[in-house]
Amino acid sequence: MKATLITIFLISMFMAPLCHSQDLIENTEGSKVGIVYFLRGKGHAGSATAFSALIDGVRVCKLNNRRYSIHEVTPGIHEFMAQFGGKKGKKKAEIIEIEIEAGGTYYIQMVMQASFWVNDVSPVEITRNSALRLLDEDKIELDPNCGD
Repeated sequence: MKATLITIFLISMFMAPLCHSQDLIENTEGSKVGIVYFLRGKGHAGSATAFSALIDGVRVCKLNNRRYSIHEVTPGIHEFMAQFGGKKGKKKAEIIEIEIEAGGTYYIQMVMQASFWVNDVSPVEITRNSALRLLDEDKIELDPNCGD
């Protein structure tokens, strides 16, 4: 019995890192929407504050450290923002525009930029490989409630 438990424990230790990389499901080619992932890795600055993820100026999620969210987005050009709190986009928030295609999958990392006077959060579009590496190295998990 003891040997069986040790074997199960050792197998689970080796399999756990493999499970994370399968969490970011890609969209299917025949889909009528695009899938957008907002990812927030670990960090020390601003770690106690949830970051708001916004699409076209409307908050779709609040993410704490080591969390990500998934959103279906209609095809077309959309604006994506990340900021400290708030339900609406702030005038000074950095915006990235992405043309969403049906069946496409997009990854946006929320990056904290600390300076002497002001701390900002910026959205940065990243590749799938970068998103998978962030998922594994920072051990981020899906936030099913989006922090709301």
